[in-house]
Amino acid sequence: MSRDRNIQQHYFTRDREGIFRTNEGFDTVAKSAGLDNGFIKAALHPYCVYKAPQELLARGEADEGRYPEAFGVFHADSGELVIGRTVYVSADFTGQRSAFFTQHYVVPKERQEAFVREPQRLFALRGFRSSYDIQDGKTIPELDELDYDAAAKPENPDRLLGRLKLDRTRFLQLLFAVMASLTNKKKVYVALDADVSAGSEEAKRLMELVYRCLPYAMRRQLGFVTYQSEPEGKQHYHVMFVEKGSIRLPDRQLEKDYLFDLPNERVHGVDVSGTEHSVLDYVWEHRGDRDGLERLYDFCEEALLDVGHPTALAVPTYSQLSELFRIEQGQDSLYEQNRAGTVKSILQYLTAETAGRKKRLNDMLVKLIRKELMDGDSVPTAEFVIPLLEYYAFADEGTKKLLIASFALYIRRAASAASGDIRAAVPLIDPLRQQNAVFLSVLQQLHEQHPQTAEQYAAYRITASGSIKEFLEEIKFWLVSADDLLLQHFFRNEVLKKVKQLLKAEKSRRMEVAKNTYIYFDRLPEREGKPQFEDFCMQIKLEIQLQLLEDLTPAGLSYEDLMQLEFMLDPPQPELLHNLNSGGRMTLDLLTSVYRVLTLERRKPSDIVATIERLGPLDLERAQELLKKTLGDKVGPETFGKIAYAFSRPDAGVRGGGGYEAGYDFDRMLEYVAAQTRGTDTIYEFMLWSAGDSRFSGGSGIDVHYRAALTRYFDRHDSKAFKNKPIKEMLLGVPSEAFAAVFKEIKLKQDPGIVQFVLRRKRKLFRLGLLVLPLLLIIILLSTFWTPMMGSILRPTPTLTVEALPEKTAQPVVTVKASATDGGYDPSPSIFINGQQVGTGQVSAPVVLMIGENTIEIKAENKYGKASEPIVKKVQLNLPMQGPPLPASGASKAGGGTSSGGASGDQASSDPVAGPKFTPANAKGKPDQQANPGAR
Repeated sequence: MSRDRNIQQHYFTRDREGIFRTNEGFDTVAKSAGLDNGFIKAALHPYCVYKAPQELLARGEADEGRYPEAFGVFHADSGELVIGRTVYVSADFTGQRSAFFTQHYVVPKERQEAFVREPQRLFALRGFRSSYDIQDGKTIPELDELDYDAAAKPENPDRLLGRLKLDRTRFLQLLFAVMASLTNKKKVYVALDADVSAGSEEAKRLMELVYRCLPYAMRRQLGFVTYQSEPEGKQHYHVMFVEKGSIRLPDRQLEKDYLFDLPNERVHGVDVSGTEHSVLDYVWEHRGDRDGLERLYDFCEEALLDVGHPTALAVPTYSQLSELFRIEQGQDSLYEQNRAGTVKSILQYLTAETAGRKKRLNDMLVKLIRKELMDGDSVPTAEFVIPLLEYYAFADEGTKKLLIASFALYIRRAASAASGDIRAAVPLIDPLRQQNAVFLSVLQQLHEQHPQTAEQYAAYRITASGSIKEFLEEIKFWLVSADDLLLQHFFRNEVLKKVKQLLKAEKSRRMEVAKNTYIYFDRLPEREGKPQFEDFCMQIKLEIQLQLLEDLTPAGLSYEDLMQLEFMLDPPQPELLHNLNSGGRMTLDLLTSVYRVLTLERRKPSDIVATIERLGPLDLERAQELLKKTLGDKVGPETFGKIAYAFSRPDAGVRGGGGYEAGYDFDRMLEYVAAQTRGTDTIYEFMLWSAGDSRFSGGSGIDVHYRAALTRYFDRHDSKAFKNKPIKEMLLGVPSEAFAAVFKEIKLKQDPGIVQFVLRRKRKLFRLGLLVLPLLLIIILLSTFWTPMMGSILRPTPTLTVEALPEKTAQPVVTVKASATDGGYDPSPSIFINGQQVGTGQVSAPVVLMIGENTIEIKAENKYGKASEPIVKKVQLNLPMQGPPLPASGASKAGGGTSSGGASGDQASSDPVAGPKFTPANAKGKPDQQANPGAR
């Protein structure tokens, strides 16, 4: 706006010319040199306006002094404070028309704080002009200071409010509306119940009172004007005093704003009932106490350092701060009514960044902490402690020590108030765990001053762990926060008890829980770099193993369970072996032997044999049953070697008489594999695998007991195996000759009886075949050529069969169906109709008839030249006569030829056979006439 820190001036009125126009009219007539033209047009001209009161215009009032001045204050967008006054001018430079004169002071942003803190600089301002002669030039001086009455005192608030008929409620409503309008974009329109000429002065006095009652942050934003002819919003004016009678309702534009029509005792849009605004109560109590208000707002100003506008302009903010101010001033009852809320309120404004500049809030909080510490009957809540924990992060060293002592004392008080029940203090201790340094300091102090409380809390936390995950996280927390405590005897006992409890509770996941817990403690000393915990962790690991061996039932374990026990079984630790009783040792040996079999690929077979041999007969049986159970759903090539141990007989040896007992129960082994893999070829894969394992081979390439077991298996359970070609090829293709011989023997037993007979007598049958083969060849040749040869010798005559034909018909075509045979010598003799071959074997041929009697001759002839006796059929064709009568046909059989081709077998001829030659019926005694073949 301006080039320096001086206060700029601006005059606006109607004259012969102005700065921005060369002809007469309203314009800026003078300005300070530092005032920017753009700023004048954008920020000042919109506020250079005056409309005289209708009441004075209506009565033609000529006295300029009777017209109210418009005193306005607002803050421009660029931050300048603008103080202006507009007065009525009865006659302009022409002397013929009224005008107005506006003067503005533009205070730079850097200098406006004095006007905010000292309201008299605004409301006791002197030196406003009412006119200006443009002959004095268009440039007016810049000002270093504004002239105001420093000794001026505001009117007594009660006298002013009484004269304006504003009681406590109305005034606080007005004050609340002014405060709220700074953030909610509503305007405040006020019509005073005062004389029109005095209204502006009364508005100025009232506005001064309101201004003094506002916090500094709100003063820095507020804009107002003491006179306006009617309600009309302007951008930077929040409060506008309008002419009496200009607030007319209903009006949709006005109803959204705050309206104070005091002559009609109407207030619209403002409701503070039911809302707690302690700042309004304080302001009312100190409405005439300038120092009291300044003390509050000085406190608020410090508290709101670095706080954004939304918070600094909110009414609830000042209600909150006014309560803190009262507490600071010694009203302890407010604090005692809401201890936690008070601490939260302080820390809402007191932060690490601002603590050094908000001394009053910081001192106040320390004072309250000391008060709480000295109050022996006070038992703070978690809501009180949590904010203080946040404060600890940026408190000074002395205050941090005070907080640690306070936290420790609060915890002891809470436990004591509950008759020593530590659960009452848990809500106070748990929040401290968020900051390890705080927690450790408090716990150390508790352990020094009241060790029972510290131990009770540690025990409570361990006991409260609901799962193994929570338990391990709790252990980790104590390692980080208070590792010395883990070495205490009571802590060890609590951990051991919790481990037992968790192992009993997690039945479905017992092995997994035990494994994870064991591994956690096994690696803890090295992982955390704390070798002093070796003994502690060893005790926990030993307790886990002992508890497992005490509770588990080997027969109920699954394959996965046994794999989870690797930590205990591979290999068993000396500490565990030294602490086991005989029953526990037997269980451990049994599990170890089973585990070693299940992890066969990690060790030598001799080690497994040694482990199994150490088992007594009963334990061996239990171990083998467990092996069968765990491998039941895992039978396959990768477990074949393990299955054998489930059927071993370590006590087998040489019997008297030179024989020996089998080292394995082969029969049950084969039955087990077959039963577990029913419906698959796994049993045959097992047999093939066994051919390459030394446990199943003997001096002859296969153990005699295993050989017998294989034979018995196929006899009892799989008597048709070798009828399945893929299985047969699989077994007979075994690389071992001894095993292949066994499978061939078994296959022979499963072959049909005739095959077995042939295979067993194949030499005799071969010799017999050499004698029988020539005879068979002769028989085959005779069966092939016998019939043709006999046909040539015997030359049989074919037999012809013809189906009946109608003697008379009106249809010009009849179908002849015939068949011929000669006893099988010629399977298809030829068939002729009227001398024309129509097919072989069996025919169905159409014959075209002539009018009158027709003769049809059928005969058959085989390939040997023998013909059957012809069969003759006569058919009379009678057609309906149309036109002159035609002569009847002769009875001659000398007809035309048949159509070429004929039906063969079951196929019928589609071409008709030509009928007999046509002969007229009355040809007797006259020469024969042969009918034209085409005549009808």
